[in-house]
Amino acid sequence: MKSKTIGLLAGITIVGILLAVFANRETSTSLPQSGQLVFPDLMSLVNDVNEVVIETKDQTMTLVRGEQTWSVKEKSGYRADVEKVKNLIVGLADLRIHEPKTKNPELYDRLGLQDKDQEGSTSKTVTVKTTDNPEAAKLVLGNQRPAKGNPRMSDIYVRKPGDPQTWLAIGNVKIETVPGEWLDKEVIALPTKRVHQVTVTHPSGDTLHLSKGKPEDLDFHLDAIPAGYKVSSQFNVNNVVGTLVQLSLEDVKPQAEVDFSGKPGVSAVLETFDGLRLHVQTTKQEPNVWGTFSAEFDANLIQPSEPKPEPEDSQKTDGAETEKGEKETDVQTPEKDTLLKKPEEVQQEVEALNQRVKGWAYALPSFRVENFSKLTKDLISKEE
Repeated sequence: MKSKTIGLLAGITIVGILLAVFANRETSTSLPQSGQLVFPDLMSLVNDVNEVVIETKDQTMTLVRGEQTWSVKEKSGYRADVEKVKNLIVGLADLRIHEPKTKNPELYDRLGLQDKDQEGSTSKTVTVKTTDNPEAAKLVLGNQRPAKGNPRMSDIYVRKPGDPQTWLAIGNVKIETVPGEWLDKEVIALPTKRVHQVTVTHPSGDTLHLSKGKPEDLDFHLDAIPAGYKVSSQFNVNNVVGTLVQLSLEDVKPQAEVDFSGKPGVSAVLETFDGLRLHVQTTKQEPNVWGTFSAEFDANLIQPSEPKPEPEDSQKTDGAETEKGEKETDVQTPEKDTLLKKPEEVQQEVEALNQRVKGWAYALPSFRVENFSKLTKDLISKEE
C-alpha cells in the first residue's frame, strides 16, 4: 500500500475518533446534571395550575381547580384535600435529577416505568395542566424508596413520555391512585365543650339523651337511668358525643344516589350552648353506613352566661386617687377563654356547614357510627 494511502486512512481514522469523542462529549453535556430540576419552569406556574390528571393501568383520577377550592372529578366533583393537591404540585416542581438510568424499554419494568397500558404495568402518569398549556408537566413515575440519608425524601424512577431516557430523581412526591384518597375527609369538627346536649333516636323508637350543665363540665350525664342501675363507663357516655363532633368520611356520593327512605338508621340531634343545632340521619346499605347532615341556628339554645363577680378592690378602679395621690385607670380584666361563639359567628358557621354538606351522602366509618348509636342499656349496669 502506498504511503500516501496509508496517511489518508490514518487521517480519516483520527478524524473519526475525534468526531466520536466530540459527539459523546456533546451528548454527555446535554444531559441534565445531578441536582437539576426535572421541570425547571413548573415552580413559576404553580399558581396557574388548574388541573392534575393521574393515570394508572386501571383508572384515571382528575383533580380540578374551581373558584373556591379543588375537587375530585371522579367523585362527582366533591371537594378535594387542598393540602394534598398543593403538596403534589409543589413536589413535582421541586423534583430533581439524581442520575441517568437505562434507555432500554425492555428494562422499564424493573423500574416500574412501563407504559400504563402494558401488561403488569405499575407506573403512574401525572399530567399537570394550566389554562395556557395542557401539558405544563407530564411525567411517568415508577418505583420509589426512601432516599439515603434523608427519610423525608424519596428516590423515584421517572421518565418523560416520548423520551426513552429514564432517571433516578429525588424529591417528595406522594401520589394516591384511588380517587377517594384525595377527598377532604372532614365532615364535622366541633369542640366538645360547646355541646350542651345530644339526642340519639333508633328506628325502634328507643331514645338516648345526654347532656351537661355548663361548657366547662367535663362529663355528660345520661338521663333516665332506671332505678338500681348506674353508668357502667363514663368514658363510653362521653364517647357518644366525642364521636359525633369529630366525623370523617370514607366515601361520598350525591344524596340522590342513596335511598334513605328504604331502611332508615339512627338519627341524632346535637345542640350547642351557643345556638347551633346539628341533624344527622343514617341508613345501612351494605357494606356502608351512609349519613346526611344539616345544621341550623336557634337563638333559644343560647345559654345565658353567669355574671362575673366584682373584684374586691373595685372601688379603686373608678379613677379615684390613691393614697399616693396618683390617679388609677380602669383595670381591664381579660375575659375567661371560651370556645363559645357569638350569634353572628354561629350563623356564619351554620351557613358554611350547610353549603359544604347539602346534597351529599357520606359513607361513615362503621366503628364511629357504633360509638354514637348506643342504647341506654349499653351504657348502664346494675348497682352492686
